[in-house]
Amino acid sequence: MTANLRVDGVTKDFGDVRAVEDVNFTVEEGKFLTLLGPSGCGKTTTLRMIAGFETPTEGRIVLGDRDLTGVEPYDRPTSMVFQNYALFPHKTVGENVGFGLKMRDVPKEERRDRVGRMLELVELPDTEDRGVDELSGGQQQRIALARALITEPEVLLLDEPLGALDLKLRKNMQVELKNLQEDLGITFIYVTHDQEEALTMSDEIVVLNEGRIEQRGTPTAIYEQPETRFVADFIGDTNLLDGTYARNGEGATVRCGTVELPIEPIPSAADGDAVSVSIRPEKIHLGDGGDPDAVTLTGEVEEVIYQGNIAKVHVNVDGTRLVLERQIVDSIDLPTPGSSATINWSEEYTDVLTG
Repeated sequence: MTANLRVDGVTKDFGDVRAVEDVNFTVEEGKFLTLLGPSGCGKTTTLRMIAGFETPTEGRIVLGDRDLTGVEPYDRPTSMVFQNYALFPHKTVGENVGFGLKMRDVPKEERRDRVGRMLELVELPDTEDRGVDELSGGQQQRIALARALITEPEVLLLDEPLGALDLKLRKNMQVELKNLQEDLGITFIYVTHDQEEALTMSDEIVVLNEGRIEQRGTPTAIYEQPETRFVADFIGDTNLLDGTYARNGEGATVRCGTVELPIEPIPSAADGDAVSVSIRPEKIHLGDGGDPDAVTLTGEVEEVIYQGNIAKVHVNVDGTRLVLERQIVDSIDLPTPGSSATINWSEEYTDVLTG
């Protein structure tokens, strides 16, 4: 039996400290949802409440029509993968993977067969008799996954399981984890502070900050349409400018220093309101672009940072610094510091943030 998981008005206090406050979200069956945020934002505490390792001060954890609040971890249809894998160093690979089945009194022969199939699934066949200390970090991570999956949980909970891996292996494992989740059709709830990891793997992302949800949506929506200043700043690189809102006939502007940026009117905003705008560096182009409706500004190039396939160009426009990304191809000429540069972007890429 599988069903949607619902985190319903969950709050968690540790003494006088409120770690999570009134968190609400539903994870559809078979989806990959990521809890994303900086250290101390409440994401791991939320995951531990779903697992049953912490009890909510208020609110409920519900799977389908089953209220799991207060149910012991071993009686929940969930499994958890930890950042440090939590493998038993004195047990073999096979004993580690089959541990949950042994605790459930599954017969030895069936246990052996299921361990073998699970090791094939994580692409580590014929390793049952090896010691876990003989394995690399990536292989240990696969064994931790196999141990969590062998009990056939309805929901798999993952607490920064790739954090101990080097960058290249971590990127490879991101793709493999997502492919495994899609193949199995199991609901995954994943915790990370790594924005790129969340964007790569997730069907949906819940961005947490100081125990509260800042925004929930698809990776595209979270990146392209941030709803708050925190989300715009936390997810990827952006030009984040503070300014003042003003109506301008049928349109509106945000004045950032001496620079006025045209925007669509905001019904809830009044003249003089403080707002922020976010413009992603990859949306800004060098040159005037030839589009009369584009935002076009002229400034001085302050810095050009070469990063292999791209260069980051810093342009000062009357005291307002904007950073753009330019793709580098053969024989392209980059601007030089001190030179004049015209930059442009489509008005639709100016995200106005009131929260």
